[in-house]
Order: sequence, then structure tokens, then C-alpha cells
Amino acid sequence: MESPMKPLDPQRPQALLICGLLSADSRLMKEIETTLVEHFGPVGLRSEIVPFTWTDYYNAEMGEKILRRWLVFSSPVNLLESWRFKLASCEVENDLRREGKRRINIDPGFIRLEGLWLLTTKAAGHRAYLDEGIWIELTLRFLREHCEELPWTYPDHRDPVAQAFFLKARELLKKELRDV
Repeated sequence: MESPMKPLDPQRPQALLICGLLSADSRLMKEIETTLVEHFGPVGLRSEIVPFTWTDYYNAEMGEKILRRWLVFSSPVNLLESWRFKLASCEVENDLRREGKRRINIDPGFIRLEGLWLLTTKAAGHRAYLDEGIWIELTLRFLREHCEELPWTYPDHRDPVAQAFFLKARELLKKELRDV
């Protein structure tokens, strides 16, 4: 029986872009979607906006009562120059700074069939260098219908509700790849 999934070709789209958003400004959290659509295309899936309670790491920069949301963009993307998505998100963050502090944190990554990958500007032993100061890491592995956490998986990515959302995004990717 032939697989419904086409083999991966480095010249062909093979992932969906996902952006994790953090901000204490609920209005900005909703408005930023318009800007991101201009950069990355239409949103195919969005999570609920929930309180970010897993750590206080961002409080000094963004304030108290930070909110979390994920957006998954509907058009499959090619990964050959994936680092460009992180550079674009940093530019959007910088444009919105006040008094040198970020008002929103935008963390792009990718939903692929095998897992959730995140882009970052921070080097670490478990990350691979891409280009232009951008690194990538596998944050969660997808195994059948569940997520496998790795030692460096962030606390908010360990949350069962978040993982259910990531698996839903994986199903969207499967559909998109069948349609390509």
C-alpha cells in the first residue's frame, strides 16, 4: 500500500510555522496577529490565550500577568532558510519595544511530522546552528498520538493542553502535505 504522505524533498514545503507569543498586554496579544499575518501568511490554527504561570523569567521585562498563545500558520514552509523567520520575529519585537523593554515575545518554530522545533538566538549544547546567529532545537518529539518531552523541553511546552494543541497542529500539517 502506498503511503498518503509524499517523501520529503528539501525543495518542497515540509513544515508549518508556529509562533509562541508572550505578553502582559492582552490587546497587543490579539493585535499582533495582524502583523504576523503580513509577515508569515494566514493563520490556520490558534490556541486560547492563557495565563503564563510556568515561570517568572519574563516578568522583569514584560511585567506581571503575562499571557501565552500559539499561532500556527496555514501555508507549509520550506526549511532551507528557516532562520529568517526568527530574524523577522525579532524585528517585530524590537519595533514594539518601550524604554528598551519588549512588550511581546515572539518565538517561531516549526511543526513537522516528527516533532516541534524552536528557533532561538541562544546557543546550547542540544541546539544546531543555522545561520545569522540563529539556532534550532527539537523541543518535543511526536510519537504516534502523544508528545515525548526532552530534558530541555520548556515547562509551558510540557503542559498537557499545550501538547494537545501541538498534536492538533501536526494533524493540520498531515492534511496540508496530502494536499500538496
